[in-house]
Amino acid sequence: MIEINVGPRNLAEVIHRLEDNTKLDATKRRDLISAVSCAANLIGRQPFELEADVPALRDALLKVHPKQAGITAKRLSNIKSDLGLALRLTRAAPRQRRSADRTDAWLSFLNSASIKHQRNQLSRLVDYCCSHWLEPDQVNDDVMSAFEAHLDASILTKNPKEIRKDTSYAWNAVIKQNNLSFTPLVVPKADRYIATPLNQYPVSLRADLAKYIDRLRHADIMDEEGPDRALSETSLRNIEAHVRQFLDAACSNGFDRTDFENLSHTLRPDVMKAAVNKIQERQGGQLTATTRNILSTLQAIAKYHVKAPDEIVNLIRKAKSKIGDVQIGMTDKNMERLAQFDDPRNIARLVTLPNELMQWAQENSPHKRAPLRAMHAVAISILLVCPLRIKNISMLDIERHLTVHRDGKHKLYTLHIPASEMKNRNPMDFVLGEQPSRHLETYLSEFRQHVSNDPGSALFPKKSGGGPRTPDNLGPDISRLIYRETGLVMNAHLFRHFSGMMYLNHNPGEFETVRQFLGHKKLDTTMAFYARFSSKAAVKRYDEAVLSKWRGCEND
Repeated sequence: MIEINVGPRNLAEVIHRLEDNTKLDATKRRDLISAVSCAANLIGRQPFELEADVPALRDALLKVHPKQAGITAKRLSNIKSDLGLALRLTRAAPRQRRSADRTDAWLSFLNSASIKHQRNQLSRLVDYCCSHWLEPDQVNDDVMSAFEAHLDASILTKNPKEIRKDTSYAWNAVIKQNNLSFTPLVVPKADRYIATPLNQYPVSLRADLAKYIDRLRHADIMDEEGPDRALSETSLRNIEAHVRQFLDAACSNGFDRTDFENLSHTLRPDVMKAAVNKIQERQGGQLTATTRNILSTLQAIAKYHVKAPDEIVNLIRKAKSKIGDVQIGMTDKNMERLAQFDDPRNIARLVTLPNELMQWAQENSPHKRAPLRAMHAVAISILLVCPLRIKNISMLDIERHLTVHRDGKHKLYTLHIPASEMKNRNPMDFVLGEQPSRHLETYLSEFRQHVSNDPGSALFPKKSGGGPRTPDNLGPDISRLIYRETGLVMNAHLFRHFSGMMYLNHNPGEFETVRQFLGHKKLDTTMAFYARFSSKAAVKRYDEAVLSKWRGCEND
């Protein structure tokens, strides 16, 4: 028999307690039990397997997307709401305090928030403070910590850390805008570590790094010591980031920023040991590819820029060898994301998304979001047909990259990317099919002029100021839209892997075709990335062609 003064251990016990709760009417009892069972089903576990723990259940339910679960967003919200009530009634979660009226001081504070979303972000804190008899002049970081702990123990719908961060931003904005004398709040930092900006280091160090990067960029094409081929801007940003991470780690482990007047000062053995130890500590004690990449950057600086003694270069090389080889081929994270498409319904969700977005845009053309929906429909449609890198997609230009011809009644568009704009210096041509061409034509004729106040000739222009959208703008927008509409975790680069996987699933072993439409220079590169998919498809064919014929046969 379960003791009534002890909270339930798991969701099965929550259900038992609800069944024994005579204070609930039959309909409410049924709805709450159904919500508990549905929540367990959405998580993919049995009720007895799930602890009656609010933080753990919240983390699991936040991973559930209504599209993937086959339910509406409203239904998912109702399940979470009823589950929360079930946990409170069975003492698995703290009971809610009786709501208190908002005081005059709080009403005055909220009225000073001129922006609606600020009032919305602050309303939960206001209700918490009123129920705990706290006024605005008593709010500080200790109160916010208690507020976050309260949320962590009681809510299933949102991440308490994110709520605290958004609330702190809104609080600080309101007191600054209205010159109020209340205490500013510390906004919680992101879990991801942010290295100290380079502008916090000596000018001479920054000048030395800029000189090195200019050589890699071929700023002076007559410089005989630079690389044979200029590095891409992405590679240069990565090199700068590696130096930032290294310097920050060294300064977090005993050194001062003023100790580094130039790059040669970073190559002292005591500096490198301190920095690498701190980097390893931040990565949970693991020696990862990040550490190896940072050491590779230092090795290149030592050998080609600083011209350090051989013992320094060898020291870095030896440290790299202890980390092991760089992973060749598909990363585990990308393999995990591509596993979404083992479900044919997810393939259909992604492939049909551009048509759904464009249809919505046309049916809701007066809506302010319609032009962006149409633009993103075209971007996703092109990514599906032309697996280009996001930099090439974002820089597409109507005059430079698009040509059009007629096929009967339809216009068909061709994309031509010159070799100078491709990572591997191989020119690429893609003929868009009927539907992608139709989406592109609709976007160009009806929506593109409303995307930007100065569209120019960019296919995906900035909202203002002219020119194309940056990869850092367009890529994340596409990822967020795909997740919101389909529940799929997808970034722009994953379209390349998706296309290679899909082709090899239907044509095992045909790596040459994949090499050509992905623009790889070497077949070995294609095989390193996509051999798994060809093998998977081959095993499936073997099963269908050979083993399936023998299944069900009776022994003689």
